[in-house]
Amino acid sequence: YTLTVNRKGYLFYTELYELSKKQADSTYKKDIPLQPIELNSKLVFKNIQFETNSAELKPISLIELDKLLLLMQENPTLAIQINGHTDNTGNEAINQTLSSARAKAVANYLFTKGIAPSRLKYKGYGATQPVADNNTEEGKAKNRRTEMIVTAL
Repeated sequence: YTLTVNRKGYLFYTELYELSKKQADSTYKKDIPLQPIELNSKLVFKNIQFETNSAELKPISLIELDKLLLLMQENPTLAIQINGHTDNTGNEAINQTLSSARAKAVANYLFTKGIAPSRLKYKGYGATQPVADNNTEEGKAKNRRTEMIVTAL
């Protein structure tokens, strides 16, 4: 299941939940603090996914990409930078290239949907900015991420 929350003037929130049949009948409560759209606001995408060792977007990514597209359409002066990150597995140069290609794939999706190239930048960081421990699979999964930063309002 995908939960998406959006409100005018705020960055959207998306979360993917995998529930078993037992869990589906349960009641859940989650507080979701939305982040105002401000200069340097950052949003880490939870559901932009790529094929392994590839910049090819998986179909599940369209949910979040379309929310990003809507955000850009509703805020016609908004400019962003898409950042790609990898874990530390493999060759540093390959990770750098892969992270750049993945960030570019997100930007290209927006270009093809009519967002002006002047409103979009992209950059790959490889494994240079980890947010979790690269010694565990959970940590590596968190480090393999795509995010956006608001660069102009």
